Amino acid sequence: MPQTAEPTTSATTIPKQTRLERMRADYRQDHQNPINHFLHVGVGWPIMALAVILAPFRPWWAFGLFCLSYAIMWMGHFVFERNLPTVFTQPTTPFVMAWSVTGQILSGIGRLVTGKSKQA
Repeated sequence: MPQTAEPTTSATTIPKQTRLERMRADYRQDHQNPINHFLHVGVGWPIMALAVILAPFRPWWAFGLFCLSYAIMWMGHFVFERNLPTVFTQPTTPFVMAWSVTGQILSGIGRLVTGKSKQA
């Protein structure tokens, strides 16, 4: 009677991705065009940051900047990526990614200020 070898999972097991890692992978998949990426990181996010700063002092300006930033980022999707913005298909992902990126930036600044490396 032939014996079938069962696949070994210990040596070839791929670690299971966390939800945040899956969100990051999906986000990267939806933002591959370099122009769209620039419209997000170089234009849309800074405008959004300015909107957050202005919100307590000039709420209508902040609202206008908020809308402008989203319009610019959505234009990147429709014109350059030719896909729907992530917020239409997975509404929480952009906000989770914003918090993730903000945390990474603050962590990097903290390491620069304290002189401690990540591996320490």
